[in-house]
Amino acid sequence: MANPIRQKEIDERVGKFADKFWGAFQMTENGKVKSTILLYSFCLCWVLLALYGGFFALFTPWLNGLLTASGDIPIWLINLIEALVPAIAGTAVASLVWLLPSDKRLLPAGYIWLALLLLACLIALIILMGWESTGLILQFFGMFALAPLTLGLGTSLLAYYLYWKKKAPAKEPARPWKRQ
Repeated sequence: MANPIRQKEIDERVGKFADKFWGAFQMTENGKVKSTILLYSFCLCWVLLALYGGFFALFTPWLNGLLTASGDIPIWLINLIEALVPAIAGTAVASLVWLLPSDKRLLPAGYIWLALLLLACLIALIILMGWESTGLILQFFGMFALAPLTLGLGTSLLAYYLYWKKKAPAKEPARPWKRQ
């Protein structure tokens, strides 16, 4: 039997965490968002999802018809090409966000949101479809989710790391009273 006092403490901690998390999405007294990077990256996550979905819808039928017409290409290579070509094209277009004069953390944070969203979808699909179809679900996610997520998150984190490393440190203000 569970301890009701311990359960109440756990419920309070979870409630405080949830309030703190959702509080980041709320507005302040003067009408500004508390965490713009959190909100903007969450919205960018949905844009990335639509972008990759569009590229997969555009390229997959064309590539499938082109690659299966020859007949001598192995299935695993066809699947790999059908996963990588739209993922590379989508990552190239998504990388244009890097050129915007906004916070450079936006693109990696958007991909992190996308990873969390896809993980939630994967768990929901496994629960809804049952454990016996897990292999098919993992194959689907490996082909349509893993390639764009790995390429996009990898390139955005690499670009952010290079930007962060190159960025000049903040100069210390001149202090005339301090001896040199």
